[in-house]
Amino acid sequence: MSYPTYPSGYWYPNDFAEPVTWLPVVFAYSIMVSGAAMLFLAYIAYLLNRFKEVIPHMLVVGLSLFLVILLGPLADLRAPDNAWRMMVSPRILPTDANPGFSVMAFQGSITWPLVTLISIAFTLLYFSYPLYVRYRETGNPLYRILSLGISSEKSYAALEKPLKILALVGSIILVTWLVYPATLFMQTYNFVWINSMLLPIIFFTEYLLIDISIIVLLLWIIGAAKPWLNAIRSLSTIIAIASASAIVALTLQTGIWFLKFGGSPYYSSFTHLYSLITIAVALYIIALVLSLLSNRYIPLSIIASIAGIAGVIINRWNFIVKAQEIPRTGLGVVEVPIPPIEYAMIIGLFSLGIFLIIVLSSIFPLSIGVKRGEGP
Repeated sequence: MSYPTYPSGYWYPNDFAEPVTWLPVVFAYSIMVSGAAMLFLAYIAYLLNRFKEVIPHMLVVGLSLFLVILLGPLADLRAPDNAWRMMVSPRILPTDANPGFSVMAFQGSITWPLVTLISIAFTLLYFSYPLYVRYRETGNPLYRILSLGISSEKSYAALEKPLKILALVGSIILVTWLVYPATLFMQTYNFVWINSMLLPIIFFTEYLLIDISIIVLLLWIIGAAKPWLNAIRSLSTIIAIASASAIVALTLQTGIWFLKFGGSPYYSSFTHLYSLITIAVALYIIALVLSLLSNRYIPLSIIASIAGIAGVIINRWNFIVKAQEIPRTGLGVVEVPIPPIEYAMIIGLFSLGIFLIIVLSSIFPLSIGVKRGEGP
């Protein structure tokens, strides 16, 4: 089987004379992967019969972010006219011309479409009868179409087993997305990344932190009426655990750098990251303290969530963009100016995800758990 050759074939970042391996737009991609983590949390919550009040929110936010997750890497490839080739003829298995297994192609062309289909099916089935109820209330035919013909509580109850199967399969596949970004960076020859053995743990704890923080803020935006308060308190506890875990992971990682490179010229490369790490840890401490205090004064959960989200964004920028200012030799720092187009693409990617959250939130009844009298 023959493949198109450059420049009509695949364009990867290392095909260009770029000063960095991964362009800054991939920073936005690493944040958007939190959509995969959000779907994972929704599936686990459904399987364990926990946090029923917030499962609708997790599904809407997770699906919105996951649908646009590939736009980051495709923007990094800088060849949108050829990006479709990755989907229709992915180079996954090794060939004579392209040895090795392509995890990137596997994630983009296999697991992403599969998880997307599973998540859409799960979301539609989960909201099916509530959408039919909304159709009867409003007469909007869109709700009837999306209800998939589920027009009674009996038929809705019969969906429990299929939903659990979808949740189980989806959660298993999504595990690959939870570890993929960090392992991808660690396999890229960057002095910081190849010496950051705790990067997968750092990323995982941050996904948990930013996801739960987003849900808490969404609950407040919708309106923190009495039915939401218990859910917010429970979620604040998770924010505290995730914040503490992120603090420990970052502290251990900096300690490992010191033990391995302290006293050598290479250690100055890691100190280049310490200022933003310090800010991120400070924000995580704020999130930890305020989330614990929010059990008594619940509005503090708003500040705790904002601090958690800000900490994740700062730390991701630090590990993805600032880390690439360190040459492969590990000596010195080469600051690279970021062109405005990069910021535009980052903002555009985030904006598209937020837009989908708004659209899907207006379609799906997020208060389904409260109306059914379900608690966390």
